[in-house]
Amino acid sequence: MPRKLFPAAAAVVLASLFFASAAFGGLVIGSLPSAGFTYTSDGINDVSMTGPAINLKTKGLIDAKTTYSIVAPSLTFQAGWHYHNGPVIVTVTTGTLTFFGNACQTWDVTAGHTYIESTGQILNAKVLPDKNTGVDTVQWFTTRLYPDGALDPVPVTHADC
Repeated sequence: MPRKLFPAAAAVVLASLFFASAAFGGLVIGSLPSAGFTYTSDGINDVSMTGPAINLKTKGLIDAKTTYSIVAPSLTFQAGWHYHNGPVIVTVTTGTLTFFGNACQTWDVTAGHTYIESTGQILNAKVLPDKNTGVDTVQWFTTRLYPDGALDPVPVTHADC
């Protein structure tokens, strides 16, 4: 295949695979998947993204897992105290997700916003009713990048705040 045609052919193949998935096709047009949607991928290459504000480089194979969560506001729901063996990107699509840090500080991530958890950062997440008045469910995507075969997330013992 001539070199000029290879990028175009690769783009067509990738686009076909992407749109073949109903879940991913729905995401492209703005609809969200059903609860429990999970996509898992094994990294097959080293990653290196560097720039003035970002320096992300893997040292080997990684696992990547994206989960879509739908949770009704409740005083009893919590993710549980934990940390991750790699960075985690949390994007809230509906409502407010409240994080509690190791020193019991809190911060909210609201619909349309993203929070990136650092590797080893101990935290908990809750879907509090007082922060979600008029919201039936809080919805968010969580994308975890962690070493191939590692346990993730890692639960820890911590007194609740």
